[in-house]
Amino acid sequence: MSITIRDCLKLPSLSLGKVIAGHGGLDSIVTTVSVLEFDDEAEEELITPNELLISAFYCAQNDADAQCRILKKSKQNGDVGLVLFYSDVIMGSISQKLIDTADMLNLPIILLPEKDMNLKYSDVISDVMEAVLYDKKANSNFVSSTIERLNQVPEAKRTPALALRYASDYAKASFFLCDENCNIIISSFWPQNNKQDMALISGWLSDQNESPADAKILHIDFSGRREEKLKLYAVAHSAVLNSGVMSQVAEVIQLFSAVWNYNFNVSTKEAVIGALFDGNTELIERICQNTGIRKESYNALKVIELSEETPKYQYADMLTEFRGALSKPGSQMILDFTGRHLIMLYHKSSETGEMLLEDEFNRLLNENDRISLITDFASDHLFENAPLFLKQYVKAVSSARRLYPLRKTFTAAEIRYTCHILELCSSVDGEKKYYRDRLAPLLADSEKENLETLCCYLLDADSELKAAAKLLYVHRNTVLYRLGKIRELLGCELNKMPEAYDIYVAASIYRLELQEPCT
Repeated sequence: MSITIRDCLKLPSLSLGKVIAGHGGLDSIVTTVSVLEFDDEAEEELITPNELLISAFYCAQNDADAQCRILKKSKQNGDVGLVLFYSDVIMGSISQKLIDTADMLNLPIILLPEKDMNLKYSDVISDVMEAVLYDKKANSNFVSSTIERLNQVPEAKRTPALALRYASDYAKASFFLCDENCNIIISSFWPQNNKQDMALISGWLSDQNESPADAKILHIDFSGRREEKLKLYAVAHSAVLNSGVMSQVAEVIQLFSAVWNYNFNVSTKEAVIGALFDGNTELIERICQNTGIRKESYNALKVIELSEETPKYQYADMLTEFRGALSKPGSQMILDFTGRHLIMLYHKSSETGEMLLEDEFNRLLNENDRISLITDFASDHLFENAPLFLKQYVKAVSSARRLYPLRKTFTAAEIRYTCHILELCSSVDGEKKYYRDRLAPLLADSEKENLETLCCYLLDADSELKAAAKLLYVHRNTVLYRLGKIRELLGCELNKMPEAYDIYVAASIYRLELQEPCT
C-alpha cells in the first residue's frame, strides 16, 4: 500500500481543504512534500517523482498564464498535486484557466480555507510526511510500491533510470547498475545533484579498496531477463541502506526488464535502443564498440507503438514477423521492444529495391490493428541526433494524438511542431497572445461551427475541401460557405503563406487548450 492524495485529504491539516480541480489524479501516490514559492522559467532536468507541492502562488499571484505554466512544468517534473494556501489574500481569486489546466493534467488542487492566515505550511508538511513514513515502515515492500508507482507513469516516460531514481529516494543512496565487466549502464544519485558519488564509485571499482570512511559501498550480483549478468552498486552516507534493500532494488530491475521489455544485455546490438531512449551517450558508444555497430550504416529510426489492448504474449511473435518482413542479405537492421514501443534502426535508401521493401513494410504496419502509432525519424548522424528526437517524442506524442487524432503515422517534423505548440501553450509572453488574437473574430462570432470547421479543415483534412466535408458530415458547399465567412472574419487567405501559417498555429493552440478534435 502507498499513500495517495485521496489519503492525504483525511489528514487533520488537509481535512478542511476542498479539491477544486484535477479530480482524476486523486489516486496518485505521494512520497514527499515541497514548497513552491518562486518561478524558475529555466528548463528543469532534475525531477522529483510523486511530490506534493505547497504554495500560495505569491510568485505569480496576478498572472493566470504564469500559474498555468508553473502547473504544467510541475506535472512534467513528476509533481502530483498542489495544496493552495491563502488564495483570497494572495491571489484574490482563482482563475478558471488554472482550474481547466489542472483538470487537463489530472493534477489535483486542494484549496485550504482562503482567508485563514493561521494555517501553516509546516502543519501540512509534517502531517503528510508522517503518514508517508508510517506507511513506509508498515509496508516495507519497496518492490510492490515501486511497480505501483511506475504503473502510474506514462509508458513513454517509464525508464529504468526512473526506477533507480525511486530507489535512491527510498534508500537515501546513490545506485549504479553495471554489466558483468563493471561498466556503468545507468546511475542515480542521492541527493539528486550529488555527482561526487560517481567519482567515488569509479575510483572504488578501479582498485577495489575498502569503502571510504565517510561512505558505505554495497553491491549485489544478479541476472536480467535475458540471463545477462548484472552488478548493482550503491554508495550511502547514512545507515538506511542494507543488504535487504539491495536485494529489493535488484528485484525491481529484474521485474522492470521482464514486465516492460527492457534489454540490459549490453553485449547485444539491441541494447543500444534503451541507451538512445535514455540519452546515455557514453553507453551508446560502448555498445557500438563492443558489438561492432557501424553508426554510419544507420540513418533512419521508426518508433512503432502497440495498442494497450495487444497482449504481451504476442510481442515475441510480432518481433519475429517484422524481422522476417525486413530480412535480406547484409541487412544492418536493429529491431527490439522497449515497453509497448517497437524501435527499428535501419538504413533508408533511395535505391528502388530497398524503397519497395520499406513501402511494403509500412503497408504491413498500417494494416496491423495491433499498432496504434508509427513515427519516423531520419538523420545522417542518427546516433547523435536520435536521443533528442526521442526526448521530443516522449514529451509530445500524447499531445500530437490530440492535435492530429486521425493520423496513425507521424513524421519527426510533426513531433517537433507539437513540441513548439506545447511551448507556446505554456508561454506567458506576447507571442501566445498574438496567436490568440488571430482567432478573436471567430471566438466572438455567434456561429461557433465556423471555428470547428477551420480546425477540421486545417488540422484534420490537410486543407482539402472534400475531406473536411466528409469529416464534418456536411455538404461540400457548406464547407465552402463557412470558409468564405472565415476568410472574411479573419481578413486573410487560408492558403497563402505566411498568413496561413499563423492561422494554422492559432488553430493548433486552440485545439490543444480548448477544442475536442474532430474524430
